[in-house]
Amino acid sequence: MKIVCFSEIQWRYVRTRKQQILSRFPPDCEILFLSTVVRGRRSNFRPERDGNIVHACVPVLKNFPQKWAKALFSFPPARFFWNTMLFIWLKVLFRATGFHRSERVFYVSNVYYAPILLLLSRRLMLYDCNDDPLSFPNVPGWVSGCFERVARDADIVTAVSTGLVERLKEAGAGDVVLLGNGVDYEMFQRAAAAGPPDDMKDLGRPVIGYAGAIAQWFDFELVGMIARRFPGASIALVGPVFREAGQRAKWLAEERRNVVFLGEKRYDELGAYLSSMDVCMIPLEANELRRLADPNKLYEYAAVGRPVVTMAYSENIRSLEGLVYVAGSRGEFVDKIEEALGKGADTEALQEFARARSWRSRADEMMRLIDEAIKKKGQ
Repeated sequence: MKIVCFSEIQWRYVRTRKQQILSRFPPDCEILFLSTVVRGRRSNFRPERDGNIVHACVPVLKNFPQKWAKALFSFPPARFFWNTMLFIWLKVLFRATGFHRSERVFYVSNVYYAPILLLLSRRLMLYDCNDDPLSFPNVPGWVSGCFERVARDADIVTAVSTGLVERLKEAGAGDVVLLGNGVDYEMFQRAAAAGPPDDMKDLGRPVIGYAGAIAQWFDFELVGMIARRFPGASIALVGPVFREAGQRAKWLAEERRNVVFLGEKRYDELGAYLSSMDVCMIPLEANELRRLADPNKLYEYAAVGRPVVTMAYSENIRSLEGLVYVAGSRGEFVDKIEEALGKGADTEALQEFARARSWRSRADEMMRLIDEAIKKKGQ
């Protein structure tokens, strides 16, 4: 089976849902992973191979941060010209990589491809909705049409949360399958068993930590409150700092000396960092994007059995009260961290929760949906 993934994330970037699921598809699947071009990161326009996955960057339209770009692409003729160029680019790339035949399966997570998808033959299209693309900051109004088109035209639609299921149905999708995120439980367990990483051994205790991208949705004010409430603790932040969050990150480190930015780490060693934390937290801003999300880091924290403190971003998160510490406000979040430091966590229950939500099970379910849809079409 040949599968083309239309992604909004680069293959080499942090291991998101798409990489986790696709890398666990059967070995006889040939996969072409179309990455985006990201300023400041290496963009491989020539295809490169990683096992049975070929990945390459293409200049797909996206939510440009530059005002001039937003203004330019607000005009339909400019988008038409760009998408025409992209269409030709993709045709050449498909031919060069052997993914040009119509029996291919499309795995779509980037709705900005919507105008192109109409022109490309395929056996089947799956839309895997991990976030609400319309809830990101400063999304152009014309993107809503792309979202609705992909949701309506896909043969299979999956979503990670009940809120996204409803949003997709409102956009015109038919049946939507709820398929949450997961974790590589065994890998996190192996990393945790290796012991504390060198750059965490000398941190002052307790360690209150976060692992994930530090971007515009990171709640710097909340982390500042935590650092002020626990001046003897180390606030360890593991992950890449996005360009738009750089100034705020620098200010936080200067204002609160117990905040430590440890930088981006290899995914296969992340479990060692998490298991070295006394409390793991999810300090992200509460907004519509978070309400509809299913945070991967919740499962990663649970896999190492550390106490987890999170905002009540959604009904899905609220339902986990008792397993994790759930807060309704910044002040309560800080109080919950103090409670978690004192009471700890039910390690066995957390690990069982994570084990039952493995990426292997998610990939197997996704492949089952694809196989069933192909058989149904063949009847």
